[in-house]
Amino acid sequence: MTTTEVRQKATELARGELTLTRLDFVLIGTILLLAGICIGLLSAPFTHGISVFSNNGNNNGNNCGNSGTLDDSGVGNC
Repeated sequence: MTTTEVRQKATELARGELTLTRLDFVLIGTILLLAGICIGLLSAPFTHGISVFSNNGNNNGNNCGNSGTLDDSGVGNC
C-alpha cells in the first residue's frame, strides 16, 4: 500500500465514506475478540489478588496452623 492510498483511505474515513468488505469486518471482529480475551486473561489474577505461593492445601505438616502449640519434643498439640 503506497502513501497515496493510505492518504486516500484516511480522507475517506474522515468523510465517512469508507466501506468495509465482509472479510475486513470479520477480521476486525476477530482481532477485537482475541484482544479482549487476552486482556481478560492478563487482568484476571489482579481481581483476586496476587499470591506468591500456590496455596494448594499443602501446609508442610503444620496441621495445627498458627493456633497450635508445640510441646518439649516438638510435636504439635492441636
